[in-house]
Amino acid sequence: MNTSVISLILGTICIGLAPIFVKNLTGDLSPSMIGALRCGIAGSILLIYQLLIKKNYIKDKRFYTMTAVIGFCFAMDLFVWHRSVHLIGAGMSTILGNTQVFYLLVFGLILYKEKITIKKLLVFLFAFFGVFLILKGQVEFYQSEEFFWGVLFGLTTGLCYSLYTTSIKKTSLMSFKTKITALEIITYSSLVTGALLFLSAQFEQGYKGLSFSHLPSVLGLAILCQIIGWSLISYGLKSAPLSVSGLIILLQPVIAKTLSIFLFNEPFSSLEIIGASILLTCIYLGTHLSRPKKPKPKPKPKPNDN
Repeated sequence: MNTSVISLILGTICIGLAPIFVKNLTGDLSPSMIGALRCGIAGSILLIYQLLIKKNYIKDKRFYTMTAVIGFCFAMDLFVWHRSVHLIGAGMSTILGNTQVFYLLVFGLILYKEKITIKKLLVFLFAFFGVFLILKGQVEFYQSEEFFWGVLFGLTTGLCYSLYTTSIKKTSLMSFKTKITALEIITYSSLVTGALLFLSAQFEQGYKGLSFSHLPSVLGLAILCQIIGWSLISYGLKSAPLSVSGLIILLQPVIAKTLSIFLFNEPFSSLEIIGASILLTCIYLGTHLSRPKKPKPKPKPKPNDN
């Protein structure tokens, strides 16, 4: 298993905790304010590190343009996803958001000419079937108008999430005047996301309930999920194919759902267990199929009889 895959897995485990932190804040803070605090605090901490400690000043305008695009995509992602968490719970909203894997398959094919073999396509179809079983298992417990709005927001999250991931990969592969790291991409894109969501929060007036008791969840989102999680994923995205990255990130809903069951007593069914098992199997197969084949050793030249 190469370093890019390991980095993606570790990063996904970190962001898999995000729905739990969001669930703790939902009700007291508006969806936009939760995202603004997450990205604003993370971006500020990283900016202090970049400018005062590392003393790294980036002067390439193209870098700031790209991080603005990344920040906008992530702002849209959090805007709809936090609403989905509020309406249908942490587990299901994260499952729906991770339909990004199918968008990433298409983006990888179009933008990077990633080869889609029959075996890999079958793995993705089975992964989709796993998501379908988890979703069907959840539908048994929800029958309301809020449920359908939550599903709609969750599916929209998948598209925004894939645009965010694709724009990070695009930026990490670009050539700038100075060498750009994953941490720098997360620094400036987080500041853009935080600013956009803070503006949105002014219309929601959902920040009046902010108190000291929210600090652990806010710091968990900012440090563990945004800084550590997305820095690891950004590093992994540079080398791993988008299709494989999408499969690995599918670990996130499995982590979120498992924790939601134990922490919030969210209902679950046997269909969800089967679906999660299928997903984990597909993630393993997807990363295995994408390993570069070892070149065959060249045959040794036969000795000359003359």
